[in-house]
Amino acid sequence: MEKILITGATGNVGLSTLKLLDSRNYPGIEVVAAVRDIERAKKINDIKHCTFRHFEFDEPGTYTTALEGITKIVLIRPNQVTDVSKYIFPFLTKAEKMGVKQIIFISIIGAERNRIYANHRMENYFKKLNVPSTILRASLYMQNFTTLHRHDIQEHDRVNIPGGIGMINFIDVRDIAESIVEVLMNPGHESKAYELTGPEPLDFYQIAKMFSNELGREIKYTRPSVIRFVRQKLVDKKHLLIVVTLSTLYYTARSGKMSYKTADILKLTGHEPRSLQSFIHEYRNCWEKR
Repeated sequence: MEKILITGATGNVGLSTLKLLDSRNYPGIEVVAAVRDIERAKKINDIKHCTFRHFEFDEPGTYTTALEGITKIVLIRPNQVTDVSKYIFPFLTKAEKMGVKQIIFISIIGAERNRIYANHRMENYFKKLNVPSTILRASLYMQNFTTLHRHDIQEHDRVNIPGGIGMINFIDVRDIAESIVEVLMNPGHESKAYELTGPEPLDFYQIAKMFSNELGREIKYTRPSVIRFVRQKLVDKKHLLIVVTLSTLYYTARSGKMSYKTADILKLTGHEPRSLQSFIHEYRNCWEKR
């Protein structure tokens, strides 16, 4: 039997992957969700075929129990964990010693070229392990609009993102989840890296217009500076490291380094990636006035 451990199992990508594996309920596959709070995680709706194990990157004492019997890992680095040599490399070393046979790492577009990213150091570390790995470099998530940016759109009619005039090809995490499952269930992806994007790059003026058309009211792109953006998110009580990480990614977008499309979603899943326009239509209730 294969045992698959998903870290960050209650986050955007982790939860979407968990739900997809749960819905398909593959024979001979046991899915294990690594979570901080087991009782809270058990309250997630629509999860029937899953085991929960307590795990925290900053608590090495949780590693052995979490990894017991595990053959494959879907590794999602929490944004707040930036010191990967202290908190993630030891976990990977432990996984190697305990016989894990495959690791799928969810990275970010451009990580292999940009040393400032913690994921850059992560990707390099995999070269030192004797465990086959697959790297999925994803663009920024459409789901950010339903979480980090929801309040601004819903309450203030604005897309308040420090993206300048740069373009980003946002991706739906459900497409990432389908790609993860393909890599998990089928051989031939070992020692490969894929770049996962949406169907088209858009600037934030175009994105604001999409929201305006869908919601029937004007949504403006405010084009804030990075400093102004960080200050506002801290006022909104968002986690500092998450805000800083996101600001760094948007800064990369300003330079045009996320303004392209790849065919990797089509290659892995057999279908074109979901569009941002269809995503906004599907989740329009998130931004409706209450």
